[in-house]
Amino acid sequence: RRQTYYEQAKLVDPVFGIGYGVWIPLREDWIRLPQPFGSATGFSIADIDNDGKNEIGVAWGRHFSTFKWNGKRYEKIGMYVISDSKTWETTLDCIVGDVDDDGMNEVVVTGGYSSGKAEVIVLSWDGNKFVKESEWNPSGNWAVYFPWIEDVDNDGKNEIICNTMQTVVLNWNGNRWIEDVVATHNTSYPFGCVSKDSDGDGKPEIHVTFYSPTLKIYEYENGVYKEKASFYWEGEEGTIEAIDVGDVDDDGIAEICVGTNYIHILQWNGIKYEEEYVIRDTHGLLAVTCIGDMDNDGKNEIHAGSVGEVIGREYEAWIFKYGWENIS
Repeated sequence: RRQTYYEQAKLVDPVFGIGYGVWIPLREDWIRLPQPFGSATGFSIADIDNDGKNEIGVAWGRHFSTFKWNGKRYEKIGMYVISDSKTWETTLDCIVGDVDDDGMNEVVVTGGYSSGKAEVIVLSWDGNKFVKESEWNPSGNWAVYFPWIEDVDNDGKNEIICNTMQTVVLNWNGNRWIEDVVATHNTSYPFGCVSKDSDGDGKPEIHVTFYSPTLKIYEYENGVYKEKASFYWEGEEGTIEAIDVGDVDDDGIAEICVGTNYIHILQWNGIKYEEEYVIRDTHGLLAVTCIGDMDNDGKNEIHAGSVGEVIGREYEAWIFKYGWENIS
């Protein structure tokens, strides 16, 4: 029998009274009906409560919650209300890691808010509940989408990397976040950010994707951040958050995978990044493109999903493996 992927579980987390609603038409007007369901704007799989086992954390729009496998099902262990404002605002993503170098994981929740709330909020689990440890509120009214946690300046301490109209590295000084501007963007809004080693030098680069079909790569060198490479794919969909780094062809060398409506695979050749291959079996706005061992065979696959489609075309998700032909 052919093996395939199946849905193991479905997570929902209804919460009343924090601003979730749905708009419905009424005669010649629209009214907003309260309802308890948010939209999962981001999730992370990591040891969120620092017990040595992974949990699933989800940002739902107005709140963040965490689920733990209890042997039979995923059980909700805690939540944190980010916003209960009735104005437009939403979480946009979350990521887990040790951001203040205390040896414990924290949760970074990002979003876009109209009430003056901080776009970057750091939560920690105190053994019973989530508490806010710190926050960063950039000047201006911005949306912070896809953040990352990594030591990008090689000082032995993790930083938060995120985007407004600037790509910013946030350093924790023990009391507050100190921002270090990597680059300012004037032509297209930045969405995605992945900091991994893509040139094999043992140091992570910063890979930024945009509303336009653009990829920019930065590295820390001699005390400053420099642009290492830039790509633009004319006529294709925006890269949005479709970015990851990993060895996808089992050659022992990391590749960069970037999604537009196609998947572009780039590799460092010792001098520059060059395009190794383009997967053209996809369609739509591939704001999901990631790398991981999805079938537990010790080799990475590429996962992509369309989050924007032309009217009448179905949304789809794909998994691609190097050297493996599709079986219909």
